[in-house]
Amino acid sequence: MKRGFTLIELLVVVLIIGILSAVALPQYNKAVLRSKYVQLQVIARSFADAASRYYMANGQGPLYWSDMDIEKPGDWTDQNVELGYIGTDRSYCDLNTTYIVCFYVINESEKVAYARWFEPGKEKTECWSFESYKNGVGLCKALGGVKTGTTGHGTCSGCNTYKLP
Repeated sequence: MKRGFTLIELLVVVLIIGILSAVALPQYNKAVLRSKYVQLQVIARSFADAASRYYMANGQGPLYWSDMDIEKPGDWTDQNVELGYIGTDRSYCDLNTTYIVCFYVINESEKVAYARWFEPGKEKTECWSFESYKNGVGLCKALGGVKTGTTGHGTCSGCNTYKLP
């Protein structure tokens, strides 16, 4: 009596593993993207809260990151001082007079943004992504975003805007 598996049995096992991988890998990638974006949201909210405090104390938004009573996260550095960018190799934030927008670089050709307005009485949050960035659009929609138009922000001019709950 011979022991072992037949070639057909091994092929069936490999096929089942392949099917499971094909289903699981995209879901895993979506979960990783969502967790990175949520980390970015936490940072952006902290910055926006500090900017809101500055606005209430001074009657206008901060012009520089150093104006606010908050430190940059440990691994964040000045990316472009003239433009007011701080961040890492995969995430960066841009300070504007009434809002903060933070970008997460998904890959070499895609990014998604989280924008938070801090002017008292006009607070809102949005997710931004170009229509062609399927990962970004999918993320904005998965977070409950409702498409409201496009933005004219420099690096994301023409991005779709999704109002977040």
